[in-house]
Amino acid sequence: LGADGTVSANKNSIKIIGETTDHHVQGYFVYDSKKSGSLTVSHLRFGKNPIRSIYLVDSANFIACHHFNYLGKYDVLKNAEQGAVFLLNSPYPTEETWNHIPENIQKDIIGKKLKFYVVNASKVARETGMGSRINTILQTCFFAISGILPKDEAIAKIKNAIRETY
Repeated sequence: LGADGTVSANKNSIKIIGETTDHHVQGYFVYDSKKSGSLTVSHLRFGKNPIRSIYLVDSANFIACHHFNYLGKYDVLKNAEQGAVFLLNSPYPTEETWNHIPENIQKDIIGKKLKFYVVNASKVARETGMGSRINTILQTCFFAISGILPKDEAIAKIKNAIRETY
């Protein structure tokens, strides 16, 4: 959802990965011209080999859906690879989330054998005084799940990036 800070967080994530690891990185962002309140999609690439592509990611091994209602509006898992990670920001308790997910999404999770993670980033953001700014919560989840950096190092880098960005 445009204006929730996700593009800035993802730009920082790419910068952190590029400066801290030996990975090559690329970030590409797609959003409506009005941005605020509209759909935003971040396409992040990183890996050991140089990146020579400029097209959108069409085979993803990590997908995060920051707004639960998008599950009913968009095919958020259409580009998920077999066995990919799916991180969902859910307003429901973890044990109840599955019952609220549309059937077609449930079938994709099962059929593609996705590693499924649920967090109520909105609740965490409210409880930690961040208001509705879920971007940093989900960024932290990305680093924790991906294992691209050790947890403590990733958190320190995220905090530093926040200080520099904001």
